[in-house]
Amino acid sequence: MISNPLFNRVMFVVSFIGIFLAGYLWYMHAYPEDIPCGGDGGCAVVAMSKWSQFPPGIGPPVAAFGTMGYLIICGLAFYRTLNENATLDRKMLLLIVATAGLGTLFSLYLTGMEAFVIKHWCKWCLGSQGLIALLLAVSLLEWRRSPVPVQQVQ
Repeated sequence: MISNPLFNRVMFVVSFIGIFLAGYLWYMHAYPEDIPCGGDGGCAVVAMSKWSQFPPGIGPPVAAFGTMGYLIICGLAFYRTLNENATLDRKMLLLIVATAGLGTLFSLYLTGMEAFVIKHWCKWCLGSQGLIALLLAVSLLEWRRSPVPVQQVQ
């Protein structure tokens, strides 16, 4: 009952890429190694800062939250292809919009920390921010285009 299968495929593929990107960063945080980032070394500086954990300095790596968010979106996008119920499809799409929205807001917060506090940029983090923002945009377009299910009166 997906209104635009192409949008759902985009959400699935982009979230699948996000799983690997955030998963890689989570792995690199768990086994401290130099994160390849180019000549400026910004990724290593960001990864060693207290802002690479949430809550800052004491929590799990923020990449763990990103990996989980991408897994949720990927799973919901996949499940939407199996679903025939319009009401359930709309609810799953709302969960995708909410997850992508929270992820985008959190990524913007982290990018602000990079810009104004850490004063270094992690290209991997910026890539993840681009992916989650794309997911938010596509899911909002799909939400806007998807028909609202008509409730049957009994």
